[in-house]
Amino acid sequence: MTCKYNYKNVSLKNSTYSELEECSKRLAPQGEHWSKAKTIEHLIFFCKSLMPNKTRNTINDSTADTTNSKV
Repeated sequence: MTCKYNYKNVSLKNSTYSELEECSKRLAPQGEHWSKAKTIEHLIFFCKSLMPNKTRNTINDSTADTTNSKV
């Protein structure tokens, strides 16, 4: 049985849910079907990759700064 503490729920408007289904169809490789959760994970990854480094997690930034200063 899966741990009930590993997952959380969000509420979406019906129109947003429909948009999420469309994103799932467009983003998934041909012949694959992504769940709504997997689609959201990919969208978050994509959005975070577009953010400048300063807005990302400060722990990751401080680690990156120490590794870059050695070069």
